[in-house]
Order: sequence, then C-alpha cells, then structure tokens
Amino acid sequence: MKQKKRQQSKQPRWRLMLTALLVAAGMLTASAQTQTVKGVVTGSSDGEPLIGATVMVKETKTGVVTDIDGNFTVKVTNGQKLVFSYIGYETKEIKYTGQATINVALEDASTLDEVVVVGYGVMKRSDITGSVVSVSEKDIKKSVITSVDQALQGRAAGVQVTQNSGSPGGGISVSIRGVNSLNGNEPLYVIDGVAIDGQTNGNNTALSSINPSDIVSMEVLKDASATAIYGSRASNGVVLITTKKGQAGKPTISYEGYYAIQQIPSRLETMNLREYAVLYNERVDALGWGEREEFADPSILGNGTNWQKEIFRSAPMWNHQLSVSGGNDNGQYLISGGYLSQDGIAVGSDFKRFSARVNADTKIGKWLQVGVQSYIARTEKNNTIDDGGVIETALKQLPEMPAKNPDGSWGYQETNQLATYYSNPLADALTRENYEKGLQALLNAYATMNLCKGLTLRMEYGGSYNYGNTYYFQPNLTLGSWSQTSSGSRGTSNSSYWSFKQYLTYMNTFGKHSLNVMAGHESQESSWENLSAGRTGYLFNTVHELNVGDAKTATNNNQKGSSSIESYYGRLNYAYDDRYLLTATLRADGSSSFGPDNRWGWFPSLALAWRFSKEAFLKDISWLSNGKLRLGWGLVGNQNAGAYAYGATLANVATAYGTGFYPSRFANNKLKWEQTKSWNAGLDLTFLNNRIEFIFDAYLKNTDNLLMNAALPTYISGIIGSPMVNSGAMRNKGFEFTLNTVNISKKDFEWRTGITFSLNRNKVTRLYTESSGMQGNINGLTYTYTTVGEPVAQFYGYNVIGMFAKQDDFYQKDINGDYLLDAKGNKMIVALPEGKDVNEGTGVWYGDYIYEDRNGDGVIDEQDRTFLGNPEPKFTFGINNDWHWKGFDVNLFITGSVGNKVFNYLAQQQSNPTNRWVTLKSVCDYAKYELIDPTGERTLDNMQMTNPGASTYRIDQATANENGRMSNIFIEDGTYVRIKNLTIGYTLPKKLLRKVKIENLRVYFNVQNLWTITGYNGYDPEVGAYNQGVLLRGVDYARYPSQRIYTFGLNLNL
Repeated sequence: MKQKKRQQSKQPRWRLMLTALLVAAGMLTASAQTQTVKGVVTGSSDGEPLIGATVMVKETKTGVVTDIDGNFTVKVTNGQKLVFSYIGYETKEIKYTGQATINVALEDASTLDEVVVVGYGVMKRSDITGSVVSVSEKDIKKSVITSVDQALQGRAAGVQVTQNSGSPGGGISVSIRGVNSLNGNEPLYVIDGVAIDGQTNGNNTALSSINPSDIVSMEVLKDASATAIYGSRASNGVVLITTKKGQAGKPTISYEGYYAIQQIPSRLETMNLREYAVLYNERVDALGWGEREEFADPSILGNGTNWQKEIFRSAPMWNHQLSVSGGNDNGQYLISGGYLSQDGIAVGSDFKRFSARVNADTKIGKWLQVGVQSYIARTEKNNTIDDGGVIETALKQLPEMPAKNPDGSWGYQETNQLATYYSNPLADALTRENYEKGLQALLNAYATMNLCKGLTLRMEYGGSYNYGNTYYFQPNLTLGSWSQTSSGSRGTSNSSYWSFKQYLTYMNTFGKHSLNVMAGHESQESSWENLSAGRTGYLFNTVHELNVGDAKTATNNNQKGSSSIESYYGRLNYAYDDRYLLTATLRADGSSSFGPDNRWGWFPSLALAWRFSKEAFLKDISWLSNGKLRLGWGLVGNQNAGAYAYGATLANVATAYGTGFYPSRFANNKLKWEQTKSWNAGLDLTFLNNRIEFIFDAYLKNTDNLLMNAALPTYISGIIGSPMVNSGAMRNKGFEFTLNTVNISKKDFEWRTGITFSLNRNKVTRLYTESSGMQGNINGLTYTYTTVGEPVAQFYGYNVIGMFAKQDDFYQKDINGDYLLDAKGNKMIVALPEGKDVNEGTGVWYGDYIYEDRNGDGVIDEQDRTFLGNPEPKFTFGINNDWHWKGFDVNLFITGSVGNKVFNYLAQQQSNPTNRWVTLKSVCDYAKYELIDPTGERTLDNMQMTNPGASTYRIDQATANENGRMSNIFIEDGTYVRIKNLTIGYTLPKKLLRKVKIENLRVYFNVQNLWTITGYNGYDPEVGAYNQGVLLRGVDYARYPSQRIYTFGLNLNL
C-alpha cells in the first residue's frame, strides 16, 4: 500500500516536468515565429509621409514599400533588423524586439553621401578628388527651359552659358573654364553613356532635341583629373547627363505640363514718322535731297509703321510630359513621352519637339543585370528671321512705308531719287520658308555581371543616329521698285555614332584600406553624309519642288566622311581610413584623324585629397562637419580637326577633257593632338551639421599644339585650301567658388541660398610667330584679333578719343596743354586719315571723330588699330534662393556677368545720319555746327559745334573721316544683372489629395528673364558666339532677342 501511494505521489512530478517542458518549447516556438508589424515612414524635416519608401528585413528577400500615406505592414521575426530607405534620405536600421508598431522618421541625406556619376562609374561625393559640380533634377525644375544646357547657367561655378540666339531651338554656347581651343570650345556631352559633340558650328544647339523633363542629374567634370578618363575629347570639359529610371514599387503615373506667353522684354527706340520727317528735312539742303511735299509740316503726320511691332509679337508655348514607371526588386521600367511647341516672339519662327523614352533594368539571377536606355525625338524648326536678316531690315525700313496696304497686299516703298530700296521685312518673314526637320535616336544597352565578390564586368553598346532635312524657298516677288527672284534649296543629312565598351571594376575594403580599380576598352565609330541641291527661277510661287525651278540654274553637292577611335583606359581609387584619397587615371586613344606616326595619344591624370576633418586632432571641433583638400593634375586632348585631317582631299573641276581632280588642300602628316595640361587645387568645407557648404577651386590650364588652319600666301589663297597645323598655345587660369547655406530650417519653413562665382583669365602664349595674328571676320570685315600675349579674340579697331567740337581740337598739344609747333612755328594738325586735310567739303571737319594716332606717324591708318575690349567677362555669378512654407515654395534666381564687352553691330549700321535708311532715334542727335559770327566765312576759326557730346557724328556725304569704321564707339559694356527666374508654387495637402487618390499635385507660376539691369543699348547684353565661332564671341550681329516668358504649370503624380 505504501509503495502504491509512493508511485501515486511521484506521478504528478513527471506530469509537472512534462508540462514545463512543453510550455518552454511552446515559448521558444512562439518566439521564433514571424510577427506582423505595422508603422509609418515620414521625413524628419517636414513630418510628411514618404510614399514608396522601402522597408526590408535585413539579409532576406522580404520587403515592402510604403503606400500613399507612408504606411507599411511587414512580417518579421524577433531579433531581426528592419532597414528603412528612401532616395535622398539617410538609411536607418531598427532591431525588432516585439513591437506591434514602428514609426520611423528618416533624416535628409548628407550631400557627402550623394552618389555622383563620373566617367565609367559612380562615386560618393565624399570620395571625389577632382573638380565636379552637380545640377540636380530639382535645380532643373526650378526654371522653365527648352534646352538642357540652359539649366547650367549660373548654377555651376566655372561654367559660362550664353544664348547665341533667342530663336526657338536657337544656339547656345557653353564654356567650361574659359576658351580652351581655337577650333571649337563646346564641351563633350555624355547622355546615358552615349557621347554627343557639343560643337554645331551654326545657330543651333546640340541638345535641342533632348527633353529636359527626362533628366535626373547633370555632372560637370571641369578639371583634367576628372575629365582625363575621356581622353581625346575632353579638353573642353565633359557634361554627364543621366536620365530617369523606374523605381521598385507600384506603377506611378506622372504628368508635367505648362502653358507660357513669351514677349520681347524691350524694343529699341526708333523714330516715328514725324521724327523721321524732321530729320529728313534737316538733311535736304546738306545732301541735296529733293524736298518732299508730304513732309512740309511733320506735326500733322501720324506715327507711321513701327516695324519692330510688326515683326515681334506675344507668342505662346506649351509643353506636355507623361511618364509611367514602376517595377520590383528584380526589374524597373520607365516609359515617357513629351511634346513641346514654341512659337517665336518674331513672326516666321517656331520650334516643335516630339520625344519618347524607354528605360528598363532587370536582374537575371544574382550575377547578371541587363538594361537599356532608349530615346527618340523628332524636331521641326522654322526660322526666317536670323538667316534672312529680317531684324536688320526692319531697322532699315522707313516708318513711311505700310506693312500692308488697305487691300491686304504687301506695302512697298515709293520711288526715290536715290534708287535704293529695301524689302518689306514682314513679307520676308512670312513669304519665305526656311525650316529644318530632324530625327534623333539614342540607344545604350548594357549588361553587368558580378563575376565574384567585388569584381564586376560591364559591357555597353550604344550610339546615336541623326537624320535631317532642310528646306528653303523665297518667292518671286515685286514690291514697287524692289524685286527678288525666286530660289529654293533642299538638303538632307544623316550621321551615326556607335561605341562598344567593356570594363572591369574591382572593389574591396580591407581594414582601413579601400580600393576601387577599373580597366576597360572602347571602340567608337562615326560617319556622316549630306546632299544638297538648289535652283532659281521657279515657274510658280505656290509649288516649291526643285524640279519647278529653272534646270539651267541647278546646283548640287554631296559630302561624306567617317572617323574612328580605339581606346584603352583605367582608373585607380584608393582611400586609407577615409582620410587620404588617391585617384589615378590613364587613357590611350588612337584616332583616324591623325597620321600613323601621331595616331595614338596618352592622357594620364593624378589627384590627391586629404579629409582633414577625419583627423583625431579635429574630432572635438563639432562645428566642422567636413573638410577636404584636393590637388589634381592631368593631361587631356582635342582631336576636333575633322576626318582625315592630316591628308589631302580632292576637288573636281570641269575641263575640256572632262572632269578633272586636284588636291583641295595641302596635306600635313605631322598633324597631332591638341593637348591641355591642367592643375587644380580645391578646398571643400561644410559646417554646422552640413548647413553651410563652401567649395573653392583654383586652376591653371596650358593648351599646346593648337589645331588651326595655316595661313597661306595671298597669291594662292582661294586656289587650294590651307592644311590643318599645330601652331600655337594658350593659357587659362582662374578660380571659382560655390557657397550653399541652409539659413532657416523649421518644420513649416525653410530658406536655402546658393551662390556661385567664376573668374577666368585667358592669354595666347604662342602662334606662328610672335607678330602673327588671327582675325575674326564677318562678310570680309574684321571685328576681332588674336595675337600673342593677349586674350583670345578681342575686339579690334580704332580708338576714338573725342570729337572735333571747337578749333583747339584740330591741333596737337603736349601734356601741359600747350600747342605743338612745326619747324616753321605753325600749329601742328592732329593725325588725319591718309590723304585728307581739314575742310568742310571733302576733308575732316567739325563733328567728326578724333582717332588716336597709336604709332605717332601723323596719319590714321590700319597701323593705328588696337584692342578695344574683351568679350570675356571679368567674372560671372549666380544667386539662388529657395523658400518653403508649408505647401508654398518660392525660387528666385539671379545671374550676372561683369566686365564683358559687346560689339553693337546695329548701332554701327544705324549711326550714319547721311544714310537715308537709319531709324534709331539716337541718330537724331547727330553732330551739328554753326558759324560763330553769322556774317563771317565758313572757316575753321569761325565755326563750332552747337551740341557737344552728340550721340553720333555729323552729316558728311563725302565720308572722308570714315566715322563708321570699327571703333570703340560701337563697343559697349555688356555687364548685366538679371532676375533669370522667379517661381511661385503650391503643393496641395496630401490629406486632401488622398481622397481623390492623387499622390502629389503642384501648381506654379514662373517668370523667366523678369528684369535686367544693364547699360547696353542693344536688345540683350547676353550675347554668345556668332555661329559658335570662338573668334566671334560677343558680336551682336542683329541677334534674335531673348524672350521674357510667363508660365503657368502643374506637376501631377498618380
């Protein structure tokens, strides 16, 4: 019985132990099971939910993205870590310990951790050793631009952007750290790995076909240590353009659209009909013109025709962009389409662009990722203004002529005794056709293979294709005594560029050492071809086909060419303890543009950086967020000499024995690379937890073996072309800085400021000989001159030191103001043009300009020409301010250029009061003179000017003094400060938008070119380069004015 009781007493113990084991096992099982956790991801700065933020369980494939309210739900096991990430914000990790809810506020990412695109790869900004500046998608969207390169103006230190023409799709010049070559100065653009030459040699821009709405970032590589990886095409700098890609998450539909009104900011002051009649009557006696009965009483006349109002107008512009993007962790896509239509502010000009883009990336297993970036655009550009000289004609045409007659026909000039007639500028603009149609396609396909840990192989095959047609026609037209013969031409061209590159990248970190090594190969090939034809004497004005023209007048031409480059390159990035950084690159290019002995060029670079803020002795300085010193050197090249530049091409000529051929130019098998050696020293500083950022760079660039056409003796000029030669050198030096500040940052209000400043000095150090020079000519007239010891292409002419206003002005004086006497004791006359004397009829007289006798020989001739000013500014700057208050945002962007000179061609053409066809109001203030003693003779001692300080010179039919010659009178200060952009926007509250299932909606109003402060008397002081010519910068040759644009737009995300 006792034993039985004992067994019964033991039984509960085993049961208790078993129960305890089961409970413990259950607890362990429960702890290992996944739990569901919820939460919200927001931005720390504004508390707004982050849509599409990624929430991943670390070291697993489990993950989700946040919804429109920033909410997420994910399953996680106790002890695992959740990784929260979002573009532009710091990634955060949180360990799960059983919480039911996890709310996360992500901090804005530091600019030091931004990923920056560099040649053949990407780097963190903190690891960059060269001079690189970025322009983000946000920067681009702050203003309304039709061409991508416009976004660089004032936002990138060291980059000068000027508008060559304000016409729709018109040309833009981009200069990175000064003039680097005499043979084209535009940078190399690389769009998603496809290289685009920035040089167009015409009134166009290389990027007019690219849709700015597709761009996510632009990196400007400025110094040789950054650009040398691009070797022979990098001497003018490199601009890397990256387009948008899809992001993992649900599909997103985005729409961007705007409507704009464009206007001319200001018109030149021209005479109305009453003022012109007064001036005409004043010139009747002096010039022997016949009196006009209708001008007998100018006060009863009307205003007449204002030709600027006839050809300039308010013009609309609208843009639409629609995109769809999305994907998952294994693949992303973006599809977009855009349409831009821009009418010009001058009649007869417009631009249209249709574009489409498909970017896709996909992972094929763990080791392979493939993708493609593709783009196609069709453009149509019409411009009868620039090429037809309509603006110049409008300022020559008189206010007495109507634009149109009451019956709707074109107005014309009445017969005049001078038998000189000009066309109707409005008819010129509207009856001619001058347009271009273009098609551009860009494609880049890639495959990235992860061969082993840290080692990847990337292969890219990409290129561009361009096809274009040009059309020109002017009708047979007779307007009174003026007439023109019909003529037409057609042209077609196509070009292609393809590249195939392969490069290995190895990355590894061991201890305090970090290594990134890249080595690759690239083959590039380009080809082009064009065909043109023309005829005159068309049978009908309504049919513009070539076969309607007179077959006897037919002309035709055809050209084609090709070139190729073979390249090997490599880069080494090394960092020790994230403090000491080294970047070394080497590229070897072989170009078909040079002969076998000079085909290959080697382009090395080396850059060092020291992040001194990481040093132990600075660890306690809390106000210094980052400090880095940079020093770089590099050698880059320029092979912009044309295909087969070293050889002799053939030209054909008709002979009695048939078609013959002869060399069209001399050969030069010693032609070689243009080379630029560059030094750069930089300092990067950030303070107060990155609220203040200061970037400073100083540089020195020496360019040698300048590519140019040799000067030939005049006796063979025009018979055979000059060869390309290496002859000359130049130097650029300067400094630039960027200052970015976060002035105020609170929950509901933020104010940020960005300032850029750029200064460059250029000098030619060698040409053919010390005394040789290069002229910048238009229509045979010299406007600029380049010689050793001076900057490139300064304005060149005669220096006016005064105007003959009183008798004393005709005699030479010493520094004390005493008269100089000749050997006979007579007063010495000041220097006069050769063969001229002082007299009112055929010589120099009161109201003529006094020219400086530079060489002191007593004669004003070509030897007295001198430099009159530099079109290069002393410095440029940009000031950008952003304000955000709740849903409102304001951007104010100011740009400026100081010290640059502009040649005012229109002022020169409109300065002669003797010319019947001048209409600028300033000519009314021409120099006038009178008798001191009305009863005396018209002798030198009895005359004087009645309006000293007159706007222009006297009426002189003989033009003995050549007052209208190229002189400093027509060189003006082009300094300006401009409110380039003002934007006011409002983003609707997300709580309101969620009700209608809209993720984001922003509306905005923008004004571009709102206000300009300048002393320049032309349309616009921002004058670029005439047809992108390096030797013709700052020449305002009746340039199409830039427009002021008022824009209403919206951005919508679904």
